[in-house]
Amino acid sequence: MRFRYPTERKYQGLPIQLKYAMFLTLVAGFTALVMIFVMAWFIQRNYNLFMGDELGVSAQVIEVVRHEQKLLEISLFILFLFSITVMFTATFYVTRKLTGPIVALQRQLWLYGRGDWSREFRLRHNDEFKELEPLVNQMRQTHLTTPPPELSPNEATTA
Repeated sequence: MRFRYPTERKYQGLPIQLKYAMFLTLVAGFTALVMIFVMAWFIQRNYNLFMGDELGVSAQVIEVVRHEQKLLEISLFILFLFSITVMFTATFYVTRKLTGPIVALQRQLWLYGRGDWSREFRLRHNDEFKELEPLVNQMRQTHLTTPPPELSPNEATTA
């Protein structure tokens, strides 16, 4: 089986970063949806209680209450869309800081495995796992400065 150069780790056709961002957004979206449904249920309940006592309420007040109920429902829907957008953006940013160094390290180790020791390992300045950068570069430097082991005559003939 031939190993391919890892440009990005994919999960069902999606980059790993997008997979985690979508997962966290779905969790946050479900939570926001539950909260919005609870708020809408309380609004509907109070509306029904208020409208159940229509005898002492004028038609003009009923119309205003119905209009405010629709406005609240639209506002809740817009709030839900806004919260999903903010959550996706935030999770995409956070997962980028976490998965970017992992993918870069995987790529660098793949190059080393292929025998290409020419490139130093560099991460973005604000990435997590920044402490890996000097360790990997020290490993590279040690490999470049250490002479290869001498082959015994038996190993030289088989190599």
